[in-house]
Amino acid sequence: MATSGTVAYRPNVEEIIAESFERCGIDPQTQTGQKATSARRSLNLLFTEWSNRGYNYWTVQYKTITLVANQANYTLESGIVDVIDMVYRKGSNDQPMQRIAISEYNQLPNKTTTGASSQFMLDRQYTPTINVWPVPDNVVDTIRYYGVYQLEDITKSYEDADVPYRWTDAICAGLASKLAVKFAPDRAEGLYTLYERAFKFASDEEGANVTLRVRPSGLNLY
Repeated sequence: MATSGTVAYRPNVEEIIAESFERCGIDPQTQTGQKATSARRSLNLLFTEWSNRGYNYWTVQYKTITLVANQANYTLESGIVDVIDMVYRKGSNDQPMQRIAISEYNQLPNKTTTGASSQFMLDRQYTPTINVWPVPDNVVDTIRYYGVYQLEDITKSYEDADVPYRWTDAICAGLASKLAVKFAPDRAEGLYTLYERAFKFASDEEGANVTLRVRPSGLNLY
C-alpha cells in the first residue's frame, strides 16, 4: 500500500474544535454559533495557560536593540512574555548579561554608572521594558536577546492555530478538557487526565535536547 507522500497535516481551528467536541461526546454538527465562539475563547485561554507553564519554543525570536548613550531603559515589542537569554555585543564580541530581579536593580547604589552593560532587569508590563546596567556609553554597541512571544490570538474558526504539528494532540486534548467543564461535566475529570498526559508528551519533547552545562554565577568564562 502506498503512503500519501505528504507531511502537511495541520488541522485548522474548526477541525480542532470539532475534534474537541467529539471527545466531549458532542456531535460537532449540532454546535451553535455561540458554542463555536465559546470554543475559540477557550482556545485563547488555553494559550494563556501554556505561556504560564513554560517556554513555547516555536514562538522564540532573536532580536537586536541598538543602545543609546546614557539611556538605561528600553521598550521591548508588545507580546513578549519573557526573555530567555541576552548578550552585550561590542564589535564582534558577545558578553553574557545576567538577569537580575527588580529588587536587585532597585538596590544598585549608582544606576547611572556607564560602561559595557553586564546586567538587565525585565519589567513585565503590558508592554515590557528592560533596564540595563551599567548604562551604555556609546551608540554603536547592541544587545541581542531571545524573546518568548505570546501565541497568536484565535479570532476565526477558519484560521490555523499558532501551534506546530507535534502539539496537535495537546491542543485538542486541552480544548476538550476546557469544553467539558462547560458542556460535558461528567467527562471533565477523564479529559483533564488525558490532557495532562498529552501536554507532558509534547512539553518533554519541546526542550533544546542538549547536555546541561552549569556555569557558576559571577564568573566570566569567556
